[in-house]
Amino acid sequence: MLGPQHNDLFGKSEASVGLVKSEEDRQPLRRKATGLTITVEKIDRLLADVQLQIEGLRRERTNLGLVRGQLADMESRWGDA
Repeated sequence: MLGPQHNDLFGKSEASVGLVKSEEDRQPLRRKATGLTITVEKIDRLLADVQLQIEGLRRERTNLGLVRGQLADMESRWGDA
């Protein structure tokens, strides 16, 4: 019984499969990291777009306030007439 036994070969086979599997497992991590980078860039662009929309809405709110003020002024003048 000095030669390799069936269990010994099976154990070596499992170990080599484990090594191959761990190599395969590493590759998707790179792909995931690239995917995350792309996702972060998309989020950055989305946030920039949202910021522009917020600024536009603030301008519209300011303009609406001015128009309301002018309208109230005109109504008060017409009410006096």
